[in-house]
Parts: sequence; C-alpha cells; structure tokens
Amino acid sequence: MTPVWKVASPMRRVGTFDFSPLPQFFFIMLLVASCVSEQRHRAEQAHSPKAAYALQNLKNKYAPVNQFGLYAVGLSSVGGQLVLTGMVDNIQAAIETEKAMASLGLSPSNAIRVLPDASIGERDWGIATLSVASARELPDHKAEMAMQVLMGRVVRVLQRGTNAMWYYIQSADGYCAWLERGTFARCSPAEAGVWTNSPLLFVTAMEEGIWSKPDRASEPVSDVVLADLVKKTGEQGDWYEVELPDKRAGFLLKTAAEDYTGWKAKRQASPEVIESTARRFLGRPYLWGGDSPKGFDCSGFTHLVFFLNGIELSRNSGQQAKQGIDVPLDANLSRLSRGDLLFFGAPARGERPEKVHHVGIYLGNKLFIHSSERVQINSLDPESPIRDEHRIRTLLRARRVLP
Repeated sequence: MTPVWKVASPMRRVGTFDFSPLPQFFFIMLLVASCVSEQRHRAEQAHSPKAAYALQNLKNKYAPVNQFGLYAVGLSSVGGQLVLTGMVDNIQAAIETEKAMASLGLSPSNAIRVLPDASIGERDWGIATLSVASARELPDHKAEMAMQVLMGRVVRVLQRGTNAMWYYIQSADGYCAWLERGTFARCSPAEAGVWTNSPLLFVTAMEEGIWSKPDRASEPVSDVVLADLVKKTGEQGDWYEVELPDKRAGFLLKTAAEDYTGWKAKRQASPEVIESTARRFLGRPYLWGGDSPKGFDCSGFTHLVFFLNGIELSRNSGQQAKQGIDVPLDANLSRLSRGDLLFFGAPARGERPEKVHHVGIYLGNKLFIHSSERVQINSLDPESPIRDEHRIRTLLRARRVLP
C-alpha cells in the first residue's frame, strides 16, 4: 500500500492553576498573543527564502521540468502548525524534503502524498489503446497537450481525477500528464509484464489500419501509426492476426509491421540514417506536445527520429541539451557534423539561467531540419534564401549524441 503522510494535530498542555477571573483573563490573553506570535513567526519561516530555495533544489532534482517527474511540494502554516503539503511520485523525495526542512531548523508535519494513490488499487499501470493517445496538462479536453502516448506503450497510473473520466499518469521517460479513461487499458503490474513479454509487432508504416477481416474493404478496427505496438496472435496469408491492449482484435498487413525484438536488434544510428529518417517527415505539421507522425513539436520530432534509430533521447528539449557531448560553435559552424543536435533559446544573463526553447538536427553546410510550423529544412547562413533569421540569432549550443 502506498504510504500517505499524515498531519499531526498540534497539541498544547497548560498547567492547572487557580486564577481569579481578572488575572485569568490577562493570562489567557497573554497565551493567545504568544500563540499568535508563534504562528506568525512560523508562517514567516515557512515562506523564508531558505525554505523556498531548498524546495526548489529538490524539485530540480526530482522533477527538473514541470512534466518530467512529479514534485509539487509546498510549506504552509495551518493553525500555527507548519505543514509540508503536495504530491510526489517517489517516497525518497518526501523523506529528503523532511530532512531538508530539519536542516533549516524547521519541524513541519509531513502531509505529502506519495503517488500512486492508494485508491487506485492494484491496477496502477496502463497500456495506451489508441494509435496516439493525447495526454493533457489538466483533466480537460480544452487543456494544453503535454505529450502523446503511442499504442502499446506502458504507463504508470498515479491518481484518479475528481470526475473519474481522467487519470494522472507517468510515461516511461518520466513525463506526467492526464489521460482520458477510454484511451488506455488499466492493468496490474503483472498484466503489464505479460503484455511487454508478448510477441509484439512494431508498426513500420507511417499510417495504416487494422481491419476486422484480412481485407481492406472490411470494417476498420483501429488506425495505427509508425512506432505503435500490437500483439501478434497469428498469421493468415499476407496478414498478421493482431490484438490490441484492450483486447480488440483484427488484421494488419505484414508489409506494415515487423517483429519488435528483431526491429530493435537492427537499429544502427549513423549520420546518414538520421538524416534519411528525418527527411521522411518533411511537411508534417507542428503540434505542441506531439511525438508522432500525426504532428510533432520540436523535441518530439528529434525524440522520434533518434528513437527510430536506436537512440533514446529525453522528451524535452531542455533535457536533450544535457545529453551527449558539447560541440563548440564558431562563426562558420566548422566543428559541427551531420546528425548533431542544435539548440536555440535565450542565453544565461546574470542570475537568469539559460533557457532552451527549440531543437533541430544539423544536416551539414549550415542546413538543419526541425519542426517549426511544419517539419522543414532551413539554413543558418545569413545569405541563404532559406535562412531562418530567428534561429540564427538564438542559436545557443550544439550536442553530439551519435556514437
């Protein structure tokens, strides 16, 4: 059972004395004033810069960007009692927070909730059942999309929303967001293990369909896109018999998929294949939070391109900027190689840290491919007809992740 940190009720004991009414009144007033003063003092401590700094450092450790991991902890005063509140996805984060406060001379009650929530029960995992399941920042269709989860990918289920239509989930790379109930199949850890150890097929077609019969004229069961996973249950001529994570079944053309284990074994990243893969997506639309052929944001594009060639990048551009090795930039970009990652944004100034806003893939000759409005190729040469003046001005750094 997931531990839940409880708030201890503050208790005070005052000795029994025989006061006459007037002195007793002054004694009570003095006691109240003392309590109010202590409450105010503790509240000031709760919002002290040192406490805020300690909490921010722990957030940077356990959830460096808002969607990456879960560390949403605050310190407040409740009835004069300091209380740590919020949610984390790692019990060690809650323990370390309490220790950090103690090192500052604070002793708050610990009411941090450690997810998955106990109410989720044993079915605290899930498997995406749509070709592309959209996960959002808030449990609402109108909320900003945080990421996409491709069919067959396993997620942790952390919490049920208030209306039971949405669940707060965490993807394999640590991103947290809200998925609608019907877009994934809840399961136990054992059931998730059975799925991942099944004979899975990796969809290699950009887009394809799963059909109710081995015939494109039959009724469709679902669409699938590049990098989806489905379970192989048999073969029939030119077709695979397949099953989806929610037990729907149908037929998929053999030309549209490969054995997942065999596909992974063949991945060999090189500058040539990285460029070739990236060019396959030219013209595909930009989509905030997108990580599939249906649409990409900038880091979703680089994430998928490198994944298709056996290299796991972080999902966020700021995290990708910490991977691989640094490549120095000069005026002629002479040290860059094809396949290097280029990062754009705002440089560090004073106490303000560097901020990465965009990422693309270098192709050589000052050309780079990226998802901006659509997947396209632009130039960092100020004289080129396809120059991107904004990216020329905001180029920050380059990283090499290829072997």
